[in-house]
Amino acid sequence: MTAIASPESLQDFARLTVGKLSANPPFTAWKNAGTKYYPLGPGTHSWLVNVMNGEQRIGYLIITAKEQGGYMLSEYGAGSYGLPYSLQDLHQFLVQQELIPSTNSGNFELTALYAPLLPVWKLTIDNKTMYINASVLQILPWSLDKAEDILHAKSAGTGALSSLNTGLTPLPVYQTGGQDNPYADLLWLSAPPLTPLSGDKFALALASGGSLAFQSSGRNEAYGSPFMITGCQSWGLYTSGTSTATGSSAIVYAASGPGGQRYLPLAALQDSGTLHTLTSEHSPKLGSAPGEVSFRK
Repeated sequence: MTAIASPESLQDFARLTVGKLSANPPFTAWKNAGTKYYPLGPGTHSWLVNVMNGEQRIGYLIITAKEQGGYMLSEYGAGSYGLPYSLQDLHQFLVQQELIPSTNSGNFELTALYAPLLPVWKLTIDNKTMYINASVLQILPWSLDKAEDILHAKSAGTGALSSLNTGLTPLPVYQTGGQDNPYADLLWLSAPPLTPLSGDKFALALASGGSLAFQSSGRNEAYGSPFMITGCQSWGLYTSGTSTATGSSAIVYAASGPGGQRYLPLAALQDSGTLHTLTSEHSPKLGSAPGEVSFRK
């Protein structure tokens, strides 16, 4: 991957977003951090923005161009390991899978791609092409035709932070510390899907069970699911001194995957699949969630 020049409007949106997030953990290390920009195919509709402390990656944003103009924040996360598009993690995975020798330093063709909710590596070795989940490294069972269909799917962009509405501010992250491995406790498989949740009910459901499982029946490989959700962050127009959004302005991102490192738009998740509790008893307990949080889908 090679960092390249990016549109000034994209950089403005990225700088504003990084600055707002840096006010609270786990993003406080982003204060005064640098950024590097990498195009994500197909085409150049999305960009990976690596947040850098010197030469160390400490977080990322994925920003996507909207058909109606402007940009949206497709996902984001903080940390120095386990993030999408890690070349070091990819090399280790390819060696473990015996796809390349440990001494191989780049005898293959690699392209970074982005489908809605799914970072992807396209890898060609000896004229054989494969697709790899670039978040939780797994070879995807895609034919070339299936990859084309998934990678060219359009994201509606609803329920995601937009560069056309820069007045929203993030609340501190809410993390439950719940189970982040969907295979550690399979009780969620027997739990009926939850009806689509508004943000406040989503937070209550998280507080009640500690985790929610996301899956997309028949299309799990298109979204890298199943995976767990163990927290959330709300963006909104907030009255000074409160955590209650004015009007219906709040946008919610769900802390997803291992360690809850990937923040994905709740609305996009609920449009693409279903949420399940870890038990069949999934009535939220009022008062368990963080107080005075007002969200919407």
